[in-house]
Amino acid sequence: MTRALIEAAFEDRDRLAAGWEPTGHVWGDAPILNRWAYGVHPLSGTMALVGFLSGQARTCSPVVAMLTGPGGIGWCRTLTGWIRLVLTSDELHRQGRHLLPAHARELELAAFDAGYRAPRRSLRPDGPIGTDARWHEAADYIERTARDAEIGFAVFYARQKRLALADARKASEVFWLSRTLTFD
Repeated sequence: MTRALIEAAFEDRDRLAAGWEPTGHVWGDAPILNRWAYGVHPLSGTMALVGFLSGQARTCSPVVAMLTGPGGIGWCRTLTGWIRLVLTSDELHRQGRHLLPAHARELELAAFDAGYRAPRRSLRPDGPIGTDARWHEAADYIERTARDAEIGFAVFYARQKRLALADARKASEVFWLSRTLTFD
């Protein structure tokens, strides 16, 4: 994954949001994902599709945009390219066009720059940041794995709370400071 791939994916997302309809020459030669279902990308913790690509079970890159009709037939734009979709196996499938919110670009770029890797699901907190110990466990994991732990934690917080990065940084600022300051 590169910054250029992320930027290109979100340029397509923005064009789609403005009404652009990609023609078959854009996605016509893309790989085909069959019997797909919604899943979670293991590194980013964001939505990805899982299914069979050339007969092999695969998880695609995080999804930026998708358009599907009956049975899940359609296409999706991931962070790394286009994929044709054939027959969903997911009963939760909703037909139509789905786009990430515009602020997701900033989150993906920040995650890339920070070297962010999503904590495993068991570390994802349910409760408030001040009382659920899993927030600290997730922060410990991010400190061990990210190049920029503070930004990495803000990305994690933003994804958990569905916030823009700036809002997540403000909301998690006191929590992060409490982990780094010591008083004598």
